[in-house]
Amino acid sequence: MNKQQQALILLIICYLSFFWSSDLIPANIMEARNFSTAREILESGNWLIPQMNGMLRLEKPPLPTWITAFAMQIGGQDNLSILRIPSGLIAVLLVFFLYKIAEELTTDRRTPFLAAGTVATSFYIFFMARTGTWDIFCHSFMLGALWMLFMGWKKKSNAWKEFIFAGIFLGLSFMSKGPVAFYAMLLPFLIAFIISNGTKPIANHWQPLILALAITVIISFWWPIYTYITHPEFSRFIAEKESTAWVNRHVKPWYHYWSFPVQTGMWAIFGTAALIFPFIRRKTKNTKEYNFVAIWVWAGVILLSLFPEKKERYLLPILPPLALLTALYINHLIQAFKKKRTTKGDRFVLGFNAIILTLMSFGVPVFLQIMRSKNKMDLNPAMFIIIAVVFISIGFAFIYSFHKKKVFLHWAMMTTLICMIFLFISPYAGKLIRSNPEYKSLNNLRYDSRVKGMKFYYDPVITKNIGLTWTQNQPFTPFHFQDLLLQLMQPYATRVVAGTSDYSANMPQNLFYDTGFETPYLPYNYLTPIRMELVWEVGRPLIGWHLEM
Repeated sequence: MNKQQQALILLIICYLSFFWSSDLIPANIMEARNFSTAREILESGNWLIPQMNGMLRLEKPPLPTWITAFAMQIGGQDNLSILRIPSGLIAVLLVFFLYKIAEELTTDRRTPFLAAGTVATSFYIFFMARTGTWDIFCHSFMLGALWMLFMGWKKKSNAWKEFIFAGIFLGLSFMSKGPVAFYAMLLPFLIAFIISNGTKPIANHWQPLILALAITVIISFWWPIYTYITHPEFSRFIAEKESTAWVNRHVKPWYHYWSFPVQTGMWAIFGTAALIFPFIRRKTKNTKEYNFVAIWVWAGVILLSLFPEKKERYLLPILPPLALLTALYINHLIQAFKKKRTTKGDRFVLGFNAIILTLMSFGVPVFLQIMRSKNKMDLNPAMFIIIAVVFISIGFAFIYSFHKKKVFLHWAMMTTLICMIFLFISPYAGKLIRSNPEYKSLNNLRYDSRVKGMKFYYDPVITKNIGLTWTQNQPFTPFHFQDLLLQLMQPYATRVVAGTSDYSANMPQNLFYDTGFETPYLPYNYLTPIRMELVWEVGRPLIGWHLEM
């Protein structure tokens, strides 16, 4: 398979993984913050000092929000698929950068292709590529910087171009999410590189490296310096808030991340085997390269585990090197089975993976039929037959690949299975995740003339749901509940409390309540056990909307 064929296949995989039916899942809270800030940038015209919900938004560097604002300016605010295109394109860059790093690391043409296809179909990679957040930006740019640094340090001389681009990518990474990728991806890479190659390659290029660092500083710090000059007190407050968050919020045990191969999704079995492979078999052809990537992965996991604050999405920088390590292991299996030099461990890994994925492939038509019988999927018989044939065929391909010990075919069927899930199953995901047949999105309120011009309120004492700020297409004004209760008793006035978090499908579905004057405290008393997030000022009669969380 030549490079052009590999590129075409990878583009198809990326399209299905990152872009196909990407608007089915509503915007999550992280996206809502990004989209709301981008919308207010366009409304105010102030690109240098972003705002969210009418307040300064300086917690994160603005590069991803700027890119989102450009997409919003071109495609509008209502199409989630368009708003998520920047994240998808940046994820494609990540796949490309990993391909190029694998090319620099190995001499064969198959490992880069395996690594790129594996990372593109790793669960948390395509999940973040389908959401308009910051993480995929900073780590993609950082991976580009690592590619440039790796190329520069491999050269004996004249590496100025590589280090200039490395400085640019490092700066773009910082402008995407501050120093996060520097700690979570750059530092583990440097540890692995120095252990594997020593410091001589770095010392030999100290002059272009200084230039790269200068470029990084210029790109990284001009915006923080500008915000500090224009808003010094708020900037100090944000710096203190963000620095303490790493030790005070979302605190988890040190071992919380040690199930990290699960974040790869279907590649978890191969990924786990790849991590322990150096201890059970040391006769691989690419021992040095394998050890370098393994150290990169483990150094990243250990460094992330040192911080008390832990979230699953913080594992994103581990997945590219883990995909590369998995590709090296799969390439080893291809050679081992071809030369009939396998161990029991090799055969067990391939067989166990084949059993799991065969059952999964055969299980998809069964699951779809169950959903059809419960009227939870609008799937006509012809389409059901097509889908059933596709997934049953993939299941038999897994059986054949194991029986004939064709590891590359096995890998190809894994990527095909994921792509077919996106192609055939994802269009029905929206109905599958909503059990309420009367579901109506709050996005509809944007176009309802009956609430047009009304102000939206939230209680500043309780954390507001920025997701609703985004869906309603306007900022929310602070409003205190004690003031609300007093105004509820005023004649000719009606106020409503809208509770959304932890909202259960088993609870009454009316989101808005007409309090009247006989039961002015009904919304407050009823919604207190949930979590009150928004106060809407509306006129009588109130509109009965439905929301399922």
